[in-house]
Amino acid sequence: MDRSSPATPPALVRLLDEDAEVRRDAALTLDPRPLPARFALRQAMLGDEDAEVRAAAAQKLGEMRSRRFAFAFVEALDDVMPSVRDRAYRALARLESRDVLPYAGRAIRKEPVWWVRRSAVRAAAAAGGKDALSLLVEALADPFWRVRHAAVQALVVLGEDDFEVREAVSQAAAKDPTGTVVSAAHYLGAAWAGVADTPVASASPPVFLAEGLADEDPAVVTARLEKADPSLVPAAALVAWLGDPHAPLRALARRRLRERNDPDALLLALRWIDEPRVPHAAAEVRAVLDRLGSGEDLPLARRVLAADPPSPGALAWAAEVLAVRGNAEDLERVRGLAKSGAPGLRAAAVTGLLRDQRSLPVVLAALDDPDEEVRAAALAGWERRPGSPRMLAAWAEALVASAPRAVSVRERRAVAEAAALLGDAPLLARAAEGADPATRAVALAARAAGDDLPPAERARALADEDPWIRAAVLDADAALAAAVSDPDPWIRRQAMILVLRAREAVAPDDVRACALASALAADPFLRARAADLLAPEDESLHPEAFRTLLRLSQDRAPMVRAAAASALEAVVGLEDRLLALLDPSKPEPDEAVRTSAYTWLLRDGDDRALARLALALAPGAEGALVKAHLEALTLVLPDEAFSKQPSLVQHRPASPPAAAEPARKRAPVPARPEGVTLRPLGTTGLFVSPLVVSGAHGLVASSFADARDAGVNAFFWEPRYHELTRFLRSRRAGREGLVLVAGTYHSGPDALRADVERTLARLRIDWIDVFLLFWVRSPDRLADDDYDALARLRDEGKLRAFGFSTHDRAMAVSALQKHPWPVVMTRHSAAHPGAEALFLPEAVARGTGVLTFTATSYGRLLRPAPGDAPETKPPSAPDCYRYSLTQPGVSATLTAPRSHRELLENLTVLARPTLPEEALPALRAHGERIRAETRRFDALVRRAPGGPRDRLRALLEEDTTRPDDALPPEPKM
Repeated sequence: MDRSSPATPPALVRLLDEDAEVRRDAALTLDPRPLPARFALRQAMLGDEDAEVRAAAAQKLGEMRSRRFAFAFVEALDDVMPSVRDRAYRALARLESRDVLPYAGRAIRKEPVWWVRRSAVRAAAAAGGKDALSLLVEALADPFWRVRHAAVQALVVLGEDDFEVREAVSQAAAKDPTGTVVSAAHYLGAAWAGVADTPVASASPPVFLAEGLADEDPAVVTARLEKADPSLVPAAALVAWLGDPHAPLRALARRRLRERNDPDALLLALRWIDEPRVPHAAAEVRAVLDRLGSGEDLPLARRVLAADPPSPGALAWAAEVLAVRGNAEDLERVRGLAKSGAPGLRAAAVTGLLRDQRSLPVVLAALDDPDEEVRAAALAGWERRPGSPRMLAAWAEALVASAPRAVSVRERRAVAEAAALLGDAPLLARAAEGADPATRAVALAARAAGDDLPPAERARALADEDPWIRAAVLDADAALAAAVSDPDPWIRRQAMILVLRAREAVAPDDVRACALASALAADPFLRARAADLLAPEDESLHPEAFRTLLRLSQDRAPMVRAAAASALEAVVGLEDRLLALLDPSKPEPDEAVRTSAYTWLLRDGDDRALARLALALAPGAEGALVKAHLEALTLVLPDEAFSKQPSLVQHRPASPPAAAEPARKRAPVPARPEGVTLRPLGTTGLFVSPLVVSGAHGLVASSFADARDAGVNAFFWEPRYHELTRFLRSRRAGREGLVLVAGTYHSGPDALRADVERTLARLRIDWIDVFLLFWVRSPDRLADDDYDALARLRDEGKLRAFGFSTHDRAMAVSALQKHPWPVVMTRHSAAHPGAEALFLPEAVARGTGVLTFTATSYGRLLRPAPGDAPETKPPSAPDCYRYSLTQPGVSATLTAPRSHRELLENLTVLARPTLPEEALPALRAHGERIRAETRRFDALVRRAPGGPRDRLRALLEEDTTRPDDALPPEPKM
């Protein structure tokens, strides 16, 4: 039946839904222009338990470029999830808020996620301009090239007409021992001068590695390390591999370190904690340390403490161990560092001492430290909330005493909380006038609770635009109005909760009026609480309250129906009151109330209920709406009911057909072109569409189905492609005629067989059409044993074809000359046409099927090249794919669209997969200009020194007690 409550609550209300998916959708679809919507997004960004909701709210709120929310974005920079931190930095960049500069500086040095660091660099540049110069120069030494690129982009602009910027970069390069900044400075100098020289990329100095382990391909290194004698593997190699992008190699190195149990190796590994910007390394070290027993971690912690000075990261770990299990001498040494070490050491020592109650005076003294990093380390103890009242009071007194040093929003808020605990009226009064709304709310709530808030100030707070301020001063009287009329649904909920708690102290008529109004709210939470308020506390129940409960018992929301049912069950004389509503002499005019009343009267289904139902269905007894509901009730009656009341048979409707769901509106899918030609994949016997669609960027399963309908029969799959997995398991995929391209990052016959079996099980299929060794960087990855293992799997029917993917064309040619590899996947585009000269002719001659990837050169071909005239139009993505497909020997090219719109654009390739000969020269010329710029960038920024291996080398050089042991080659990042 049509219920009276709204079918879909407005987005503001859905932001508070129990379902995180609903909240995410609400955050993305909410119109942020009204001020209440922006406040609701702030609440979601800072308070929602789901990280995706917080990130979506930050993104939407950031689009408004509203400076009043700068405090909120700064607070979001401390979110535990990188996606939220990233959106917060982006929002602050749009605001050009200088508040971001100190946080960006911290991120450039300590943020573990590279794309958050990149956003921090961009935010610093946008907000500070030339004032962010020192941060941008510092970011030129980042371990990850994309972060360096962001700094270079900003410095190119800042230094165009500013000698001071250029001089700062030159000075930083002169002081740079790693060569990273030197290379970036060379690139910047050429950009400022408008020249395009391309120097040769400098490589890190070669290092010695135990014979038989070194290889460019981490899969090969992993396989060799698995077989190697652990005693012959240098400890420094194991430590360096903790930062390798190849997860199996990291896991094996971690296991080997744990098995070795070498304190010297663990001391070396602890250095990774001081370089959080290298992915995985610090987390892997902590995983090793967490497995140490009490007889292992204490001696290691003492060795860390004995260094002069220890590194901050290692000290933070050691101080925690010593705080729990150390002796008095150990603790005194840590306390000394907390008082008089360098700022980083003081902060690290304080972090450890938080676990030692005996060191409380030292920690509390750190709240007044001149360095904000040290104060922040101490403040973490307050935010965990000390357990005993005595300790809580000691913390509060120390925080109040440190109020003059409170600079950050976090510090000022903690001081306000401490003042509230101690009842420090003057400090609370000052905090109530601050700029940060959360701090103001803390102070105002404390003053209101202590009856220290004058009526005029309370009135101003209740009228404030900010819901946090209004919520802080709510009392029972104000809550009655706020529950009904406040524009913020979060406030209305808080107010309703307050009314429920204080209902005994509020006039019954006021409570009932609030409940009756809330019963009409769009928010199901308010309707449910309205039912709770209307529940009878004695034998009396107002007639309108009774009618409202009956309406709510038919609500669309289960929580509302449950609350109303609970209230109605408590009504004394319920049956008599229901019969009175249905009395023909005094008919209830509201059909929704009558419908609900009948439902309650008939709920037992006994003989009396059946008789009442028969009377109600008699001709003329009820109106059409009520009658339709009663007839629907006959559908749940057992067959014997109709033998007792034969007249009901004629009212039992046939089951209506299920309503068809309205078709989703989607962009039109290109009709499968007549004569779409499937191209032979070499001599494998497989035929593939010109495009192989990848699941890399999370297209939904229906988009893959649309591609299949348009003529695509080949899909590129990896285990993390969840939506593509859903599609491939569905009937729409159509296993016959579909070509699945999958693969492995592992090496060795056993590992290859295991990955094939895992893929078959994961996709619930019997064979894989093309199985590739992914990202081959070394000939040893193409060993005879691996080739033979793949050939056996093909002979067993588990593979139809196999091959490898690589960027190294010369290696691919050598591999084809050694074994008849059926398929090779390689990079090819107008910007990387090298395969056309040597590899493709070799593949054609040997009948090898060729798949290409990066046809748009990661999107670079879709942008104008340096020096292009403003009116120059770059090629389209479909033409980039066609360029590769036009080359002899290329069977298909991969496409990884990021959206359904991109997919539809790319699918136009199916109708015309090649370019005419006369179109190729212009595309090649554009590709050459892009390639020239890319070579310069790669040499001076992307592949410049400063990657993980060089970071470890620098850390090792600080440790003169340890020789520079062998390090593995750094993978390309």
